[in-house]
Amino acid sequence: MTDPATLAEIERSVSERARHSGLDPRAPGADRAVTGLAHEEIRRWNLDFKSGVHSHAIDDADALADRVVRNLLGYGPLEAPLADADVWELMVNAPHEIFVKRHHGPSGQHDESFHDDEHVRRTLTRIIDDATASHRKLDPSEGLQDAQLDNGARLHIVHPDIGRGGHLIFNIRKFTGIAFSSLSELTAVGTLTGEIAGFLRSAVRARLSILIAGAPGSGKTTLLGCCAAELDPRLRVVTAEEVFELDIPLPNVAGMQTRPGRTERAPVDLRRLVAGFLRMAPDVAIVGEVRDREAVPLLLTLSSGVTGYATIHAGSARQALGRLRLMCQLAPDVGEMPAAAISQLVTESIDIVVHLWRGPAGVEVTEVVAVEEPEGDGSISFDTTPLYAPARRGQPPERTAHVSRRVTSRLAAAGMEMPPPCEGGVGAPA
Repeated sequence: MTDPATLAEIERSVSERARHSGLDPRAPGADRAVTGLAHEEIRRWNLDFKSGVHSHAIDDADALADRVVRNLLGYGPLEAPLADADVWELMVNAPHEIFVKRHHGPSGQHDESFHDDEHVRRTLTRIIDDATASHRKLDPSEGLQDAQLDNGARLHIVHPDIGRGGHLIFNIRKFTGIAFSSLSELTAVGTLTGEIAGFLRSAVRARLSILIAGAPGSGKTTLLGCCAAELDPRLRVVTAEEVFELDIPLPNVAGMQTRPGRTERAPVDLRRLVAGFLRMAPDVAIVGEVRDREAVPLLLTLSSGVTGYATIHAGSARQALGRLRLMCQLAPDVGEMPAAAISQLVTESIDIVVHLWRGPAGVEVTEVVAVEEPEGDGSISFDTTPLYAPARRGQPPERTAHVSRRVTSRLAAAGMEMPPPCEGGVGAPA
């Protein structure tokens, strides 16, 4: 592999020649022209080596010319992982610190790097400029930025005045390359069992509200979209997201995303979008991810009789309910609202919690839990019923021995039945 100093010197020479010749990097055929210039500079380098000017020759001219073209016209060291379907997340901490996460292959540090901070900034600017749907620019004054690339990937940026070491830090979370659009497709790849898919399909059609929990990158948004695809097409769906990710195949969908503030316009955050849900006559309200102040208006919307779906970061189904309550407690507009009242609001709003995780074999549903009405007033704990849970570690969830009063009643009202409890399943008397 050519050392970084040699690559940088060849790049500088090619860049100067391209600029002096008036080459437009966006013009058709620019890559061929730059490739030709790179090979000329490599040949000149090797002639100088024979004359004793350089201490080493460039052996793989094609590989180095390719890197020159990628660095000057493309996405530099990010092009290969961006094109690799096995890579689902890229993380850049500094010019020489690029890491990737893979579905199947080894995760870790990428074998290429940027030259310096300016190279990172130039590449990131190009990535954002090419994202025609995001309508955003690299703006250090924002501190933190989010955008969506044209292929659906999510971009999160931490600007140098916030990042350690004064570097641009950013993540790109890619879609899998396979657009899952139904619960049946998720069953086919092993994300959930056929029985769980059937139950979720019934839950959606019975208008139960579902909270989908898991760690970052665990497939929450994908499952949410597949559940929403099962909705009655006559329903009106209103969605709110930080950046557009959901693609719900229904005719009456009103989708909104946040926008950053500018000197000439005010910002619109997720809470403001969610607070306006009830003015948009939704049958179903969807929040792409609940993280902060939007938790309260979401629960107020759902407790008014609107069906809802949302995702949340949590390590288990019960933890998801606790985190949702905590977000409400931390919201500045809640005031002195008692914890018991917030727990009651969560209980009234959420019917089912589904938890996922990303394991060695891919994304899997690990548990499905029903939220029950509390037995008495004033309780701050959540009364839940495990519906699907693994009998043993590492196995897919199966129907438990438990019966949910709430879910059974709601399904019956819609003319459907809950799969019967498993007599020997999880939770059965020993």
